[in-house]
Amino acid sequence: MDSKDKKQLAKKRKEAAKQAQKFHREQDKQEKQNKKASQKILKANSAASKKGEDVTSKIKEAVSARRDKRQAERRSNLSREEKFRRDGKEKIRNLRPQDHEDGYYVDEYAEKQRQERRAKVIRRQEREVIRRNKKPLSRRQVRFKHILLSATIVLGVLLVGVVLCFTVLFKTEKIEVEGDSYYDRQQIIDFCNVAEQQNIFIGTWNSTPEEVVKNLPYVEKADVSFSIPDTIKITVKNAVPTYAIQDGEGYLTVSSKGRILDTTPVITEDLVELKCGEIKDKTKGNYIDFGDETVSDILHSVAKSFAVYGVDKVTAFDITNLSGIIITYDNHIDINIGLPDDIEYKIKTAFTIINEKLDPNQTGTVAGTLDVSTCNKNKMSRYKPSPTTPAPVPTLPQPTTAPSDSGGNGGAGTYTYNDNLNGANNGTAGGNADGINNNAGGVSDNANTGEYGQAATYYPQAQ
Repeated sequence: MDSKDKKQLAKKRKEAAKQAQKFHREQDKQEKQNKKASQKILKANSAASKKGEDVTSKIKEAVSARRDKRQAERRSNLSREEKFRRDGKEKIRNLRPQDHEDGYYVDEYAEKQRQERRAKVIRRQEREVIRRNKKPLSRRQVRFKHILLSATIVLGVLLVGVVLCFTVLFKTEKIEVEGDSYYDRQQIIDFCNVAEQQNIFIGTWNSTPEEVVKNLPYVEKADVSFSIPDTIKITVKNAVPTYAIQDGEGYLTVSSKGRILDTTPVITEDLVELKCGEIKDKTKGNYIDFGDETVSDILHSVAKSFAVYGVDKVTAFDITNLSGIIITYDNHIDINIGLPDDIEYKIKTAFTIINEKLDPNQTGTVAGTLDVSTCNKNKMSRYKPSPTTPAPVPTLPQPTTAPSDSGGNGGAGTYTYNDNLNGANNGTAGGNADGINNNAGGVSDNANTGEYGQAATYYPQAQ
């Protein structure tokens, strides 16, 4: 660019500057005029408000004052950076054109860049002040911080340990099956859904012992546990064959809880014939539907009592009528249990009478019916000999005095036993051809009556 062009450019810039100054002077003049006009209006409104002519202007002033107050409060709560940015926007709006090398204009971009740099400096200064004014931690806060840090570390270690335990460590190397006497070991493992080389925790968690009980009739209960570091243990509890139910020419073997286990052509010595009426579902592994939920508990309680008291000669158990349950002992004594309440006490009482009073020598010649249905309430048990198989006549002591009379055959002999199942007392007998009358002697060896004996009455107290 030559000197002539430079002169022309400088002349143009001066003219543009003069025009810009003239424009800004006009703008200032217009603002002053507007301000004066607004002041006149305000004075007029204030004068009118004093005279009561314009009430609305007062309301507007109050609203305006309240608005200004709120704005001032908001501005006081702003940070230095935010105040600077807002003032910068206002400054950019009021920028005036300036003379630059390439023309006379307003450079808003450069001003924004300068404001942004300054805003960053203010922000850094504010943060430094906040950091410098921060109070030191108290002893309690420091201790809490250390505890929180320690807990976080421990939790992380535990989490890593758990992940390793369930992914890499504790692989199953051995599977043990205990308590089973009927099935193949692998068969139980397959139904239990466990396998080698799987994690022992996951294997135990995903095991299905209920499938073992469901598919294998002789398994009454199955549990799965683990043994660190590499063993899964399956503990099986076998069902005990206890009862036999007639099914045509054969029998169904039933557990103590009423589950059908198997079939057998004959009743073995360790099974008790169960009389319970007709059975609809005879599928192996299913529980018999007796129509009453309490029957299973009754069967289990009776089988448990037999095992506890060592009873091994029971041949039949009749639950056809639940209000008159009958137990047959050695095919010759029927024990009337009655209602299924206090069954263990009744069974103990019945077999105590049989073993100590009726047949202490286990001769098997005593036959009849022993009623212990009410012994749990009134401590009384009754025995009635079988009319078809008379029991032997007990030897009674001779009286020391002559009989008062003689007559035909006597009536029934009645014996009353005390609570400890000792010898009889207060026994009476009718007259007989031998002249024996008013016998008061106790009978302790057996409970049989005379030749034509009827019922004998006992009051036992089970030990």
